[in-house]
Amino acid sequence: MKKKFLSRTYLLGLFAVFFAPLLFAMWLYFGPNSWLTSETKSHGVLIQPPRPLEEFSITSVEGNIWTYEQFLGKWTLLYIGNERCDLFCEANLFKMRQVRLALGRDSGRIQRKYVGIGEYADAENFSGIFENYPDMQVTWIAQTQFQLNLPQFKGLDEYVIYLIDPLGNLMMCYSKYATAKGMKADLKRLLKISKIG
Repeated sequence: MKKKFLSRTYLLGLFAVFFAPLLFAMWLYFGPNSWLTSETKSHGVLIQPPRPLEEFSITSVEGNIWTYEQFLGKWTLLYIGNERCDLFCEANLFKMRQVRLALGRDSGRIQRKYVGIGEYADAENFSGIFENYPDMQVTWIAQTQFQLNLPQFKGLDEYVIYLIDPLGNLMMCYSKYATAKGMKADLKRLLKISKIG
């Protein structure tokens, strides 16, 4: 009787060793997702589907030409504003700079651009602002020209930060309430898994 009991115990032990991990894996796969962490959540709003930029040509403040090609090869943080830069605007420019700096050796993979909708001549309060952001690329464009050259932004919010991938796809945006910490976390993850830009 004792021998029979030991034999059964041995078989149950073998069953547990071989099948318990399989049953546990199936529970994780098909069961509730509460065990997943929230670290995989992005802090920005994904633009679905991504909107690829098309060929365009616009003239910058200095008279230089901005083209589609200048949005390729790097991750681009783009802010769209107007002739007035309020506190949210200044905060976003600051966040864009700090996020890029915080990425350390990967900071060279990020470029920052500002598109102002309106006439630069009317933007008197900008005279000192961009002195604090020397690497920011700035251009001004009329509303009609903006809609003509960058139709991918039609229907999307203005005065937010947009993220464009190195292939020229408009893929994510950050509201004026987004934090630099959240933006950095997203970019750090994207730069880590990205083989381009």
